[in-house]
Amino acid sequence: MTIADPDLYAFVISLYPAEAHPASRPLGHGVQALFLDLVRQIDPELATALHADAPGKPYTVAILPLSARDGRVLLRISLLRNDLFRTFVRALLCQPARQATLQLGKTSYYLGDIIGTPPPNGHPWAGYHSFAGLARNAEPAPTIELEFATATAVGQGTRPDGKPRLAILPDPELIFPSIAKRWNELAPPEYRLDLETVRLAASETLLSRYHAESVEINLGRGPQKGFVGRCVYELPPDPALARLINLLASAVFFTGVGIKTARGMGLCRRRSEVMR
Repeated sequence: MTIADPDLYAFVISLYPAEAHPASRPLGHGVQALFLDLVRQIDPELATALHADAPGKPYTVAILPLSARDGRVLLRISLLRNDLFRTFVRALLCQPARQATLQLGKTSYYLGDIIGTPPPNGHPWAGYHSFAGLARNAEPAPTIELEFATATAVGQGTRPDGKPRLAILPDPELIFPSIAKRWNELAPPEYRLDLETVRLAASETLLSRYHAESVEINLGRGPQKGFVGRCVYELPPDPALARLINLLASAVFFTGVGIKTARGMGLCRRRSEVMR
């Protein structure tokens, strides 16, 4: 893939335990803390700003599902701003070769491979693109498939007791407006989307096949409900609306979807081959 001016990046980073008996599997808040600690080494003010409880965080972090006997952990980090990309890469380059250790939860890890390119030479969860390129390349298609790889939930306001109301279904009228909201928080003004048109496109998108289940993810403050799985969507017959859904299906690789994408939730990607 050749992108003239990328401003969207996704890295897959291998970590190997520095201890013979590592602690239990790291939690979402630990991955976020590791990422912010790396940024803080280069730009403490930026790290503080990123940690602030504000919408539109320009990054996502997650632990890729993995069954490795050696205790290896694969971190997946996406960066949605050029200044953040530059700072993060500088932080990685400053780590001593073959001996850098990073703290993830209660376990120290050695820094392994850092992959920022897609297959065939990279990783399926790594890559780069641009807001402009995604908008320009979006084309209508009859169907798309999304893979929800970590627990996904979409906020739906609050209950009378102040607790959040969360939807954990792959309903297109929930999923695509949520992606569009993230896009509008982060994209340059000239590429922002009309949310009413997005809602119309989502209402004319059908969930045609799926393999999904509800799950819980521990973010450090107790379990958080969500769903994981693969879903096929039949797009609207109108080409303009289908193109809009296609754009969002491509953008979610970088933006994530739903709540707490900066703590391990909402990791999602478009599949190249639709399941039958």
